[in-house]
Amino acid sequence: MATANLAVGTAPMRAVKAGERREAREDTIRIVEYSRYPRDAAKQRLQLGFTRDLSRMGMCVGVDREERVGALLKLCVRDVDGGSPEPTIARVVWTRAERDGRFWLGLELLPDACHRKVAA
Repeated sequence: MATANLAVGTAPMRAVKAGERREAREDTIRIVEYSRYPRDAAKQRLQLGFTRDLSRMGMCVGVDREERVGALLKLCVRDVDGGSPEPTIARVVWTRAERDGRFWLGLELLPDACHRKVAA
């Protein structure tokens, strides 16, 4: 019986099938500020997370609170120097809880939102 190659502890899992990814991912850590989109409360605060990897059309982000699959998030990924490009919209494609209470989110950048300004 073959066994799956699974990550141990809180280490994030990688793709299990060769060729599963549609594009290359860059392993990089960046600060992400995000909120649900559209806002669902007047006093909604920005949440913070960090990237594990980035690609042209998506990213994996570590966060402190769970977001449901299909949810839309308005986010800004901080540049290395702390600057921030225009906000964009992403869809939560998958989520995974970790033993320490944190979560990994797989986000898909929405093509229409990647090239237009999103109202603050």
